[in-house]
Amino acid sequence: MKTISVPIGQARTELCDLVDRVKHGVRVVITTHGRPAAVLGPVPAPSAPWRSEKPDDPARYGDLQSPVMEPWK
Repeated sequence: MKTISVPIGQARTELCDLVDRVKHGVRVVITTHGRPAAVLGPVPAPSAPWRSEKPDDPARYGDLQSPVMEPWK
């Protein structure tokens, strides 16, 4: 992945162009006073939410609802 550095003032005026470059695989490092301050990069691909293949047996954990529903003392 190609990386370019851009001063923040230039990044403000060329934001749309920089986003297009990121879409095409360029990583943009935005600098302030010559030092890296932020990175503009592609959004990671979404992954499937974590789930177990087979749900656990609720009896294994006991009654989890009752202690929550008890009144406060």
